[in-house]
Amino acid sequence: MAKILIAVVIAVLAAAQLQAQTAAPTWPTRPVTMIVPFAAGGPVDTTGRIMGARLGELLGQQTVIENVGGAGGMTGAARVAKAAPDGYTFLLSGSGVLAINQTLYKRPLYNAVADFAHVALFSDSARVLIARPNFPASTLGEFVAYAKANQATMQYGSAGAV
Repeated sequence: MAKILIAVVIAVLAAAQLQAQTAAPTWPTRPVTMIVPFAAGGPVDTTGRIMGARLGELLGQQTVIENVGGAGGMTGAARVAKAAPDGYTFLLSGSGVLAINQTLYKRPLYNAVADFAHVALFSDSARVLIARPNFPASTLGEFVAYAKANQATMQYGSAGAV
């Protein structure tokens, strides 16, 4: 019985020593880069900077925020898609970059499903349709009908291409 116990202890110690020798360093061992695929100062950038500061505290490494705007977010997303898959470069994005661009453009610069490992949903934003008080439509259905009938003269403001 004592020989079996000694053999088990030796096996456990040997396995622990082997694991310690071959274990990779804990991630992250250097700063991480968050790509924000829009210009600095907008809502996605602001969210990224707030999130990046807290993420840096939690990881014990600096989080570098890099704004790479252009092509409705595709330029920054493409940079992340082509980056080494080591977890040090990641994308802060939303449905416009990851879903809408995939159908809006004939040749998107990346495949949103195959080129990214989707990690977390941490924020959601509501969409609001606002019109002047005397606008002739008061429901979404009425608005759609009015817009179809008057599309040549309609004017609108939008935070993006969508």
